[in-house]
Amino acid sequence: MENNKKEKLDLLFREMSNCNRCCNLVKRNGKDCSLIPIYQELDFYKNIPSIWTDWYQRVDSDMMIIGQDWGPYEEMKKLHDAYLVERTPENWDRLIEKEKSLTKKMLTKYLVESSKNTQYEMTESDMKHIYITNAIMCARSGNHYRGDNIMLKESTIRCAPFLKRQIEIVKPKVILTLGYYPLLALSYIFGFEIESNLTKTIEKNPEIKLKNYRIIPLYHPTAQIKKEQQLSQYRRIWNI
Repeated sequence: MENNKKEKLDLLFREMSNCNRCCNLVKRNGKDCSLIPIYQELDFYKNIPSIWTDWYQRVDSDMMIIGQDWGPYEEMKKLHDAYLVERTPENWDRLIEKEKSLTKKMLTKYLVESSKNTQYEMTESDMKHIYITNAIMCARSGNHYRGDNIMLKESTIRCAPFLKRQIEIVKPKVILTLGYYPLLALSYIFGFEIESNLTKTIEKNPEIKLKNYRIIPLYHPTAQIKKEQQLSQYRRIWNI
């Protein structure tokens, strides 16, 4: 089963390498928001050690986490270059462990803490078994995460068909969305309605149950949301 899923991922990424729909995005004020495709070079996209790009080791996961976007291309290239120095599974794991972003730290913290006293109680090491991806699948240009160098809604909608294919390949039982735009992508894919912002959506639909999936919309782990408010959503993951 796993090898079959990997083959399907390969096919999907090859198709994605021909997509250039977000390569010339410009805001009305002239600000360049073009994204950088990462799938045109096989050696590149398969060799970026990060929880967000560790697709092939996690294809049989029952859980999928969808973030917003990869971030800057330069950050991905640094990870890629560090792995090429020593192409071993040990270095791959070491570089993933070395990644100490606040998003990764807080995401891990909330998942572990919310699972306490449940039959699914997880540890930090269990993170390596969760399939993690993003709503926007090309990289930002520049070297920062500021909102003015990306057109979130446009790119999210354009990438939705590719995200749908990843979901169909992995077949997770539970899908967790981090922030508003991943949930927006799923609303386009599966045809359900969401509110104009994430807080209203969570208040109205803290869980979205479809035929084959449970979708739990989460606040972004680094959002300015009270800890207990964050955990109340994360605890829903384990109520199976």
